Amino acid sequence: MNDNFTTEFFGIGILNGKTPENLGVLWRSAQNLGASYIFTIGNRYAKQACDTHNAVKSMPYFHYENFDDFFKNLPKGARLVGVELDERAEDLETFEHPRRCVYLLGAEDNGLTNQAIEKCHFLVKFKSIKSLNVSVAGSIVMYDRGIAKARS
Repeated sequence: MNDNFTTEFFGIGILNGKTPENLGVLWRSAQNLGASYIFTIGNRYAKQACDTHNAVKSMPYFHYENFDDFFKNLPKGARLVGVELDERAEDLETFEHPRRCVYLLGAEDNGLTNQAIEKCHFLVKFKSIKSLNVSVAGSIVMYDRGIAKARS
């Protein structure tokens, strides 16, 4: 039997995502880059042409009505990692990804809510002047996780 405290896994999703095309691109990347599951909070997923691998039918997909619903259902032992341009965020280049975690991306126009930021165990950011497209940001985080780096 797998033990959540030693087995590595990660999920990735979006809080109040606005652009359905971004979801499709993120899901395609999640499937290709080893995500264990995908999720949305607030706005629901709708089939997107850019999800050419149909990830929603190929891997677990969860939907949560609001952030509180999501947070109380985090997998046991998982750490919540918010991706946000914030002065408290660590640089992704030196971040040690937790073995068991959930990556949370914010809406394309507003980012993560204050409530989400406060509940995150970690915040990570990119060395960029302006924000990145949400599906690109999520793809970069998952790619970085796949690089042989230390885990926390």
